Amino acid sequence: MKLWILGKRGILSSAMRRKCEEKGIEFVATSRREVDLHQEEAIQAQFETLSFTHVMNCAAYTAVDKAEEEEERAYALNARAIETLAKYANSYGKKLIHFSTDYVFDGKEKGYREEAATAPLSIYGKSKEAGEKLLKKYHPEACLIRTSWLFGKEGNHFVKTMIRLMQEKEMIEVVSDQWGRPTYADDLAEAALNLLDASGTYHFANTGETTWHGFAEAIKKSLEENNISLKCQQVNPISTEDFGIIAKRPASSVLKTENFSPPHWKEGLEEVIRHALKTK
Repeated sequence: MKLWILGKRGILSSAMRRKCEEKGIEFVATSRREVDLHQEEAIQAQFETLSFTHVMNCAAYTAVDKAEEEEERAYALNARAIETLAKYANSYGKKLIHFSTDYVFDGKEKGYREEAATAPLSIYGKSKEAGEKLLKKYHPEACLIRTSWLFGKEGNHFVKTMIRLMQEKEMIEVVSDQWGRPTYADDLAEAALNLLDASGTYHFANTGETTWHGFAEAIKKSLEENNISLKCQQVNPISTEDFGIIAKRPASSVLKTENFSPPHWKEGLEEVIRHALKTK
């Protein structure tokens, strides 16, 4: 068994590579510079020349607000590249594991199972939904994993942004009317590696529903408990409307994870903050 991991420098790919190293799973990881997923011939060349059994697609366009102005770029990576990967993976008999998002839902339900109907509100969500449909069309045996609010030891994400802002500002405002389940990338990578031979759709997120404001409060508390000097004295709640977010988000995008028994996201948060302290 050997994995081809795409999105080499991303949050999830970094965690995936670390987990593979821990488990002794052979892999090769590529970035956009090495394999441009916008170019079909570049993808085809990998299937023709590289020896692997599984494709682990951790690459994605994830700039939710910017996607409203860059629709073409969002669809190119989140949909058309998935179509190409699915076609070649199916043709060459390779297993394909692909990741999607809670933003394919409209937020009108209290919790979403895998079979729930999708109804994305944003260009980003619509591009990810399109990718899901193309994946299923061209590689029926592929494995689709939806996740939410991803954070990890590497990459840029909400936790790192909050740490920076809390060290720079006395007061910050964080949206308090969007609910979801934060996901620690290492836990998601572990779950994905347990689904290497699976097909169909799965949801994975860490236990614990919260808002972005609740998430930020937990980050502040953890930093203080680790004796990190913060300039921030207040984390004030603010509505989505008042915050002025460009892209529409679901008010509640809680994923139900009945196929897993994941740990609470606060455990992953502690690991990320300890890692940040060591590498500072």
